[in-house]
Amino acid sequence: MNNNPIYFKDASGNEIISSKEKEKIMREIEVKTENIILTGYKTGKIVNPINAINGKVTKTELEKSQETLMSIMKRGAQEFESKVGRPMTYSEMREMYG
Repeated sequence: MNNNPIYFKDASGNEIISSKEKEKIMREIEVKTENIILTGYKTGKIVNPINAINGKVTKTELEKSQETLMSIMKRGAQEFESKVGRPMTYSEMREMYG
């Protein structure tokens, strides 16, 4: 049993996190993810897809950028699961990542 006060038991006796705490965790992960992405744009590790359309970046650079973004989102989902105790739902993912 988890002794953390942010958890409570549902009608079936399963431990679940409070909505307020889940929202706080989601916001923390969202802010952290945004900062990582902004840093990626500034350093050139992540490129703006519009630049590929305009011919300013190569297909390889764009693909690498997409892989980086997917990796960042995956780490956020893993952090969510480790803190909340379950995988992120589709609607939670959309809320955090748009």
